[in-house]
Amino acid sequence: MAREAPEIRLIRETLEGVMHPSTASSVFFEALQAGGGSLPDDARAAVELVNGPLRSGLADRLGKDAGDTIADQLAELLSRVGREVRKRPSRHDQQTRAISLSNDTLPVFVLTASRQLVDRLHAALGPIMSPVIVTDSEVLRIRLTQIKPAFVLVDASEFPAIEPDDLVSQVSMLESGVIRAVWGSDLPYGQGVMDAALKRGCPITTFDRREGVEPLIDVIRSRHS
Repeated sequence: MAREAPEIRLIRETLEGVMHPSTASSVFFEALQAGGGSLPDDARAAVELVNGPLRSGLADRLGKDAGDTIADQLAELLSRVGREVRKRPSRHDQQTRAISLSNDTLPVFVLTASRQLVDRLHAALGPIMSPVIVTDSEVLRIRLTQIKPAFVLVDASEFPAIEPDDLVSQVSMLESGVIRAVWGSDLPYGQGVMDAALKRGCPITTFDRREGVEPLIDVIRSRHS
């Protein structure tokens, strides 16, 4: 993963200072989602995020006055953050290259066709998780020989190029302590993974997107602690 942008860290740490960490992560995730899913790449974009969807999310959780106070403070802080050149990994980089993860973070495999869920979760949770993006069956096989995941999350909203039976066949061989989960159990691909898991007797944790992201964030945080 690329080095974290200071704007992202500032928003997350400010929110965690005024509300429960899981709530802070959920509010930040939901604001990013409402803002289109892309992470702000400079201070101006971060201020727009704060003054738009994040301000609304804070008002919903804390009330308008408290939400506006936090958003105003964040916008003022972010306005002082200068643009910093950050090298981002090319979209043409080989996904199957060897990678190393910090021993202090939770290795989370995210099986998805897009970076959006990964980026939002990583921004919201910060150093708690080390995400590993898996887009197809071959990448999954290779990654499983390189890294022992603690958490495998299937993104049914932008699902990977893996047939549910093949996916479950590979993750069912993992140790019993590994959490296998589906984000989007309300979607057809999520249902397909659940059906395949049921046939193989593979335990799987399901998250319905209509219930919000907080249950998923709570489980990731509890697995890290």
